[in-house]
Amino acid sequence: MMKICSAVLPVLAGCALAVLLVIIAHTEDISVTGTRSDPGFAAVKDVTETEFAQEDAPIGIQKEYTFTLDDDIPHDSCLAFYTVHQYVTVYLDGEEIYSIQPAGSHRFTKTVGSNWTMLPLYAEDSGKKVKVDITPVYESFRNREVTFLIGSPLAIYRSRLVKDLPQIILGSMAILMGLAFLGVAVYSLLKKGPGKRLAILGIFSVMLGLWRLMDTRFTPFMDAGCPVLFYYIAITMPMLGMLPLIQWTKDSFSEKGQRVLSCYETGVTMLCLLQFLLQWLGIYDLRESMPATHVAMGIGAAILAGLVIGERKKHTGDKKMSLQIPLACLCVAGILADVAAFYIKGNSSGLLFSLTAFIIYIMIMGVHTMFEYSRQQLQIAKLDRELAEKDRELAKTERQIAEQNRELAEKEHRLTDSRIKVMMSQIRSHFIFNVLATISTYCKIDPKMADKALVCFSRYLRRNIHIIEEDGLIDFSSELEQLEDYVTLEQLRFAEEITFEKEIETSSFQIPPLTVQPIVENAIKHGLVEHGKSGTVFLRTKRKENNIVITVTDNGVGFEPGMLEKTESVGIRNVRYRLETMTGGTLTVLSEPGRGTTVTMQIPQDREN
Repeated sequence: MMKICSAVLPVLAGCALAVLLVIIAHTEDISVTGTRSDPGFAAVKDVTETEFAQEDAPIGIQKEYTFTLDDDIPHDSCLAFYTVHQYVTVYLDGEEIYSIQPAGSHRFTKTVGSNWTMLPLYAEDSGKKVKVDITPVYESFRNREVTFLIGSPLAIYRSRLVKDLPQIILGSMAILMGLAFLGVAVYSLLKKGPGKRLAILGIFSVMLGLWRLMDTRFTPFMDAGCPVLFYYIAITMPMLGMLPLIQWTKDSFSEKGQRVLSCYETGVTMLCLLQFLLQWLGIYDLRESMPATHVAMGIGAAILAGLVIGERKKHTGDKKMSLQIPLACLCVAGILADVAAFYIKGNSSGLLFSLTAFIIYIMIMGVHTMFEYSRQQLQIAKLDRELAEKDRELAKTERQIAEQNRELAEKEHRLTDSRIKVMMSQIRSHFIFNVLATISTYCKIDPKMADKALVCFSRYLRRNIHIIEEDGLIDFSSELEQLEDYVTLEQLRFAEEITFEKEIETSSFQIPPLTVQPIVENAIKHGLVEHGKSGTVFLRTKRKENNIVITVTDNGVGFEPGMLEKTESVGIRNVRYRLETMTGGTLTVLSEPGRGTTVTMQIPQDREN
């Protein structure tokens, strides 16, 4: 409800204000009385015009205008007249009272532009003779008519303002619209949105407004000291204004049309640079090269009309193109009408065809573009919200997966630790008890051997504790030293029943701790001594391709292949598990009854150690 009120109440207030103003305008009246009226102004009628040669004049001639002031000059009067590209000198009874022409330091231009000469008149000037020397700068202004006015300065200002008011209003509108479009475009660009095309349209609108605002007869009143500046602003804006207009128009056509407009744009740019160079060197004023500008504008209008007609069928159903076609035709018609009127009238002041057409074009296309930007921003915002929501969902899913993976990893780690600990306890317990029993026996029958066994056992336990504390793989050389102590302890128990041989081709690799000992222990226990048989256990290591191969062979009783599942000990299973999980290796068992058993372990190696 609050949103509806905030949107509706300002509209109601605006409507109420409009109604109030209309009522005041039609019902209220003010009584005004006075004994003095505005003196106004009037044109001087009896003016003598004489043309004579002047060698140092720009075109070699000078015109002289003479007339006599009335015998009764009203209070607050002035002599006023408007000149365009003409030097002026005014004499009153032979005395020079005013002059305007390029200064001695002048370098770039011949003209003084368009300006009003406003000379105050006093009562003592009544009946005096006025002589005005006017020197045309360009041949095209040789026969330009000059009208002399005498009267109230305020009345002259007001009259000129009323005549130029439509052009001033339309020019100001174009500038304000352009600035508004530029503001919206800059805001959009700062927000990382579209804005380039609207900015180009805004620049063209400002240039169009400046052109028409500076090209009025009222403009010189704003700064009589520098009228030439206003003139050059007015004459350069249509020249340069074609460039942003081309940039704006290009995007509406196909690639072929864009190439044509790019070529035209290059030509216009070169023409402008040439005109500026000639002006800079003082060879040719911009005013003198204006026909070239008009020709370029006519060519541009023809190209635009041709492209619109040629590509109309290609864009059937395109709302934007269907909107631009009549507007472009309106602008072309306005340009041609203004150019034609300029050569008929001799000046461009008051020509509103192109200005009106372009303001309509700029207003409609600018608003349309802003709506397009707004629609695009809404779509982008919607997509951003959808993407943000998907990102949140994806992040949530990833967190859940990460949490699950972490839990699984922790469970796997705990399971692995538990299995290793159980394995270690299973491997250590029975062996330790048996060795202690052996040492106890030797203490009674052979103390020296008991001492030797105790030293070997202590060394074995010390290494064993160190190995158990390792988190990862250990060097095979450490495993081999531990194994030799183990075999020595077993040989103390079983005297001559056990022979241990080894063939170590390579020892520079790593294995899980206590990998080989359980295999040798299994061979001694189950292959030999358990069945009261003496024999040999043979250990061999070699490198085969990218694998380390460890073989433990005994010549014990062996077993049937089908009995592997039943006869495989806990130690063998633990070794296989650790080989697979810690190295990616394998363990295989081959056995033959009465001939012994061979256990082969293969450990992959990525590189040579």
